[in-house]
Parts: sequence; structure tokens; C-alpha cells
Amino acid sequence: MTSLSIVHKNRDESATDIVPRKTYYAGLKEFYVEPGYNVREIDQQHVEEFRDAFIAGEEVPALIVQVTEQGLKIVDGHHRYYGAVMATEAGHEVARLECKDAKGTEADRIALMVTSSQGRALLPLERASAYQRLLNQGWTESEIAKKVKRSVADVEHHVQLLECGDTLIEMVKAKEIAATTAVSLSREHGTKAGSVATESLAKAKAAGKKKLTKAAALPQFSAVKARRLVELMAQFEFTDDGYTAADEIYLEAMGILGEYRDAHGKPASPSAAAEIEVRNSEIDEPELPVLNDEILSKSGIEVWGCIAAAFGHKSEYTFSESKYAHTWAADSVEHPEYIVVPAETIAKALRFIKSKKESLVIKAWVNERYSDPEQRIDMLHRLTSVSIEIKLEHALTVPEFIDMMESVDKSCWTNARQLRQAFRDLIEKRKAESAA
Repeated sequence: MTSLSIVHKNRDESATDIVPRKTYYAGLKEFYVEPGYNVREIDQQHVEEFRDAFIAGEEVPALIVQVTEQGLKIVDGHHRYYGAVMATEAGHEVARLECKDAKGTEADRIALMVTSSQGRALLPLERASAYQRLLNQGWTESEIAKKVKRSVADVEHHVQLLECGDTLIEMVKAKEIAATTAVSLSREHGTKAGSVATESLAKAKAAGKKKLTKAAALPQFSAVKARRLVELMAQFEFTDDGYTAADEIYLEAMGILGEYRDAHGKPASPSAAAEIEVRNSEIDEPELPVLNDEILSKSGIEVWGCIAAAFGHKSEYTFSESKYAHTWAADSVEHPEYIVVPAETIAKALRFIKSKKESLVIKAWVNERYSDPEQRIDMLHRLTSVSIEIKLEHALTVPEFIDMMESVDKSCWTNARQLRQAFRDLIEKRKAESAA
């Protein structure tokens, strides 16, 4: 019986293209898990599956690790590690685990956790959190999509999930509503989405259902009535001067249209993207900035959010694109009246604006306390990452997060794991004091 080592040894004779690579095995005590780092929540069943694999002596893929002062931080393979620990505790000692270096930047390591084929499939909120980490590190949605081998729409959809509000996020966590339905509800009802979902879920449970489906949350207009409206409209006579129809036909058609408006509201007009006509604009055209940095510094966050939402993140925009964004922002970002903006584009702009404002709050705090550029970048990344996790866990806003930083022991500021735990302890302490 031959083996790869024998074939490699005789490669000159066999002309076989085989190249060996070093592999490393480390004892269990060498590994450690940084709380909150893994984008996946630990699934006990998945851990037990790996435990059984170790006990049975099956082949288990190598862990991907980052060498730090504390030891080998697990980047990919948390379930395998816990499975090995469980197998050892059950009396089947796993002396060492195969491991490999995590290559690249922190963004590369986050992308690895997202795309790993060995890990449990990511839940929507886990994927959304990972995408948000990359966005806060300066990556664009298109760059993230390319990095994780997903579509831009997938990235946008998951990031929107984080902006659905605490009520919908908790319902998604509890599997009472699908992530896609939560996003659709948020787009449809805005700030009222949470209360609408709660009311709809109560009705669904009263009917014996366990979760709120999209059909129940966003009921569609009757297909029968829609067909009837087409039949009625086919009997209208259209001329250059307008239309005519028998009274009974006209009244029935208007009745169906009235029902639609009552149930769904007036439908938005279609958009022609960059070709949308900008009306009633009094902006001085020669002074409009077109460079991304200049738009942010001269025109403000609202204009920057509008142009990024409408035309994507670019270093430079055309004059017409800049004019469109300035007119939209000057009108109303959330409720524009003079120009047509699709609801999804408005939602995206509001998300960009909110995210940028939050990042500027953190950046201002960091810049006040650190003068060294490297320290600033390091601290900014750490606070951004921890603030996202604390927001998801405790519904803490960024300003609240920054206010609490002064109450956290400064010795924890330079360690993400310690900082994260310090916040959790402080929040629990304040809850206990409030309850007392």
C-alpha cells in the first residue's frame, strides 16, 4: 500500500506534482475563544456532533487561528474546539487539534467566518452583524459582496435587518418572523413596523399559528378584485380628451381603487434613477461639490447619504447626480415632495446617515483622547465592533454607549474581550439598581 509521502519521495521518477506543507497541532489549553468575536452563536447540537466525531476517531478539519499574546485565538472552528473539549470531558481525550494561521487583515478574518464551509450556516442576524462590522471598517457594500461571494442585494438586505428596530429584531431571534418579512414590514410601515408586527403576530397565534408569515404580515390585494378591475377598465373608452364609461362600471371601478388605497396607500411613482427630473431647484449649480469627501465636508451627512443611496459609494459623482442628491436633501430626506425617490432608496439613505452619524460620534470621542494615528485607528475599530454587539444585545444607542465608556475601567479600553464584558457587567448592575 502506497501513501502520499512515498509518492512525493519518488516524484522525480513518477513526475508527480505533489508539494508538502507544514501542519501544526496544538494542545487544547493553547486555544482560547474571545467572547463575541465569533459571528455564529454556539449551537449545542453542532458541538455534540463534533464531540461524537472526535470520539469515533473521524477526520475533523483544522481550526483557523490567530496568534496573540494570550495564545491561539480561534477565528474559525469554535464548534470543533468545544466538541473536542466535550469529548475530553467524556473520557476520550483529544490531546491536540490541527490548526492553521488565519491570513490577511481583520476584514479577511471576518469574511472567513462568514464564508467558512465547515461552520454552521449563519443565521440572518449573525450575517448582518458580520456585514456591519465590515461596513464600519470602511468597506462598501459592493466590496463586501465580492469578499463574501454574495450579491450586493444580499448585503443590503441583511444590513437593513439591523435597522428594523428592537421589536422586529427580537422577533427574528425568537424565530417568530422571518428576516425577509421583518425587512419588508420595516420598509412598508417604517417606525410603526414593530407595533404592526406585534399586533399581527398576536392574531396569528390566536389562530393557532406559531409564527407570523409574510402573507399574514403584508396581505396582498385580492387577485379576484384585481382581475375585476382590469375587466372594468377594458370597458372604458379612452380618447385624447379623457375617458368615458357607464356609471355603474365607473362606480364599481372607483370602489375597487378606493379599497386598494385604504388597504395599501397610494403606490409610489416609478423612478428613472439618474435620469429623474429635478424640479423647483434653486441650488447654485457651479458651487455643487462632486467629490465624495467634499460632499461630506461641505454639504453635510444628509446629502452624502442621499447620493450614496441613489448612486452607490463612489469617489466622484457627475454634476447631475450631485444636483439630484442636494435637491433631495434640501427637500426632505425621509419625505421628499418635489422629486420622486423609491422607498427602498430612502430607507438606504436614512441607514447610511444614521451609521455615519454614529461613527462620527465614536470617532470624535477617540480623537479627543488619542493623538497617535495608529492608536486612533485601533481604538476606533475596537469601539465600533463592541458597540454593534452591545446594541444588538441590550438595545444601547451609540451616544449611550459613549456616555458609559467613562464608567468603564480604563484598563479594559485596549482589550475588546474585557471591554465587552465590562459593558455587560455595568448594564446588569444598572438594571439591578433600577429594579431595587
